[in-house]
Amino acid sequence: MDDQLEEIFRQVSDRISIEDFESRVNEKVSLMGGLCDPLTAAMLVAHELGAGEILTKIKDIRPESGAVTFIGRVIQISEVREFSRSDGSTGRVASLTMGDETGMIKVTLWDDATDLITSGDIRVDQCLKVRGFPRLGRSGTEISIGRGCSIQEADRDIKVRVEPMKIAEIKPDIGEISIIAKVIDPGEAREFIRKDGSSGLVRSMLLGDETGSISITLWDDHARIDISEGDVLEIVNCSSRERYGFIELQTSRYTLIRKSSSEVQYNERFTPIADLRAGEVCNIAGYLTGIGELREFQRVDGTKGHVTSINVTDETGRVRVSLWGDLHRLLENADLGYRVEIMGGQVKNGWNGELEISCGRRSRITFAPPG
Repeated sequence: MDDQLEEIFRQVSDRISIEDFESRVNEKVSLMGGLCDPLTAAMLVAHELGAGEILTKIKDIRPESGAVTFIGRVIQISEVREFSRSDGSTGRVASLTMGDETGMIKVTLWDDATDLITSGDIRVDQCLKVRGFPRLGRSGTEISIGRGCSIQEADRDIKVRVEPMKIAEIKPDIGEISIIAKVIDPGEAREFIRKDGSSGLVRSMLLGDETGSISITLWDDHARIDISEGDVLEIVNCSSRERYGFIELQTSRYTLIRKSSSEVQYNERFTPIADLRAGEVCNIAGYLTGIGELREFQRVDGTKGHVTSINVTDETGRVRVSLWGDLHRLLENADLGYRVEIMGGQVKNGWNGELEISCGRRSRITFAPPG
């Protein structure tokens, strides 16, 4: 008996032996003269035995299947968006990505069904039993949830394999990203005031894997998570964007962040100064060979800022590095000859035509005594 038939039999195993079940399935196939395959016959036998509903594995859902019921785990949740219908009325639509041990499928929620998302009743990592109608969508078979359909929480432990991206594979403007990475710098949560006058929390962390490093921004409850340097995190359903030349990750309230037992190797990759190119985000290592004066300036919004510069030298050359904001405070315990490591510096053309590196809030800089 294959896995599909076995799953159906389990739903009626308290009412019939496996031998009698197989016999009735074979009899039904024979009686219908080949118009019924064993899977359909098994569903009919289970229904005759009083099975309330037949659960379908995701890999077996087809556009022509008719109404199906399946249990899966929520992997990703989209934002709810409004659209205009041809009759002038306004509709709402959102989608889930769900998976079981056999595959993944997109579930589209229409109109009132989207209230389950806005209310928070549907969450990433939740197991749900879904009854809906399959259809052929842009990305293959999808499930449509509207009138006559249902979604309810299921007390099941569904194992889904979500293939994470490597940091080096992340490009700007990608959604539904999953990664497993090590915390290089956990950052600190800071409070800010929104346009409506309410307060929020934001936190920027640096993550790394064997292919590189990337900054991620956490908001509100995510910013409060107890995270330390060296922790390995699994992050599901985040997005990427490019800002000031940096590719960074952004979370939303539909992002799942949890600690992972996975092993992640991270080694800093440093670019020789002679190989720097304008427009790149770089890591460099060398020695502190010059310290400039601290300058104060006024921003467009009238607030004051600070900038200073240092010179960093390695065996291939020397480069000027601008330290913006509070980064100048790192120099209080540094001196000429100290070893410098800079992660996340932006390479650009300087005033004199030579390359320089600009470091801001998303950069990580360490100084260590020589030897």
